[in-house]
Amino acid sequence: MIIYKIYRMKLWHLLFIMLIFICAQGIRAQIVIDSIDMPFPGDIINISTGLNIDFIDYTETGEDFTWDFSSLIPVYQTADTFVSPSQTPFTYQFFFMGRTNLAYRYMQDLPIPDFELKNVFYYYKNSHTNYNNAGYAASLNFLPLPFVLSTPDVIYRFPLEYGDQDSSVSGLVYNLPETAYLSIDRKRVNKVDGWGELTTPFGTFDVLRMTSEVTEYDSIYIDSLEMGVPVNRQYTEYKWLAKGQKIPVLKITSDVSGLIVTYTDSVRVDYDAVHEKFINKGSLQIYPNPASTEVFIEFELSKPGDIEIALLGMSGAHFYSLVETHLKKGINQSRISLKNTFIPNGAYLLVIRSGKQLMTRKLVINN
Repeated sequence: MIIYKIYRMKLWHLLFIMLIFICAQGIRAQIVIDSIDMPFPGDIINISTGLNIDFIDYTETGEDFTWDFSSLIPVYQTADTFVSPSQTPFTYQFFFMGRTNLAYRYMQDLPIPDFELKNVFYYYKNSHTNYNNAGYAASLNFLPLPFVLSTPDVIYRFPLEYGDQDSSVSGLVYNLPETAYLSIDRKRVNKVDGWGELTTPFGTFDVLRMTSEVTEYDSIYIDSLEMGVPVNRQYTEYKWLAKGQKIPVLKITSDVSGLIVTYTDSVRVDYDAVHEKFINKGSLQIYPNPASTEVFIEFELSKPGDIEIALLGMSGAHFYSLVETHLKKGINQSRISLKNTFIPNGAYLLVIRSGKQLMTRKLVINN
């Protein structure tokens, strides 16, 4: 009898352990993001830019939440290569070698009238306590320009967990006498407002979801043009972070209304064939293409109304917008002047929105 009781107790104990194990399989644990999950020199990450054709609600969040972005349509891809600051132009290293340990080339050459802007790099510091942007550098007419932030823009604080909140203020003032003036004033408020499971065309990940409310006041003045360009922006960055993925596996910025989405991806080679299937929700013609000084846009509306025209970079950056009101039913035409816009040469998405109807085309700018 005693042996029977001992055997029965062991059996119940075994069944109890098995029950806990089975239940645990259905429970997702909250992850914690640390500095080891950030990029390091030598990392190459494929990033696809996609269209949120289905207008998936990217603001929804919560505990043990499921986000499904598997229907994103990839239209463009880049490869971010992270390097050591010692691998960037030597003239930049004097300003950033001691304060950063990571860099990558942000964009190709930027055409500005009477100027040649090249070798634009972003510099970062990844430490056990935080991941921050320390500044930028570029070459203007072969003159190296270091833009060192007076205080770093803190992107993440570690360890990063659900419920964390923090803020940072950063900025710079750079004056090149008789040439140009640049100022940046930025405030960032971060909050980890969700955790759960995210699915993209690349795969499914356990993630933390972070929102970053950014208020930014920028100003650039070009002496030779006798003109300045003030840029005041308020926007929200939505980022989904996964263990070991280096950068957000998905990122959306509110100032393009969630239409443009960037996410880590495998190598893709053919976008146009996929993209064309989703473009023609109405007639849309743009010319000339490539464009240099102006672009004419011709489109057809099924009923009178208002439209918004946006020019978006393939990484999701918002370069230009125009609202046209009281348009007629049928064929309409709009014009975009590219003069004095400082839009870099390259490929863009020209998007026309009327309600929830989208029409898009790829536009190449070659000044």
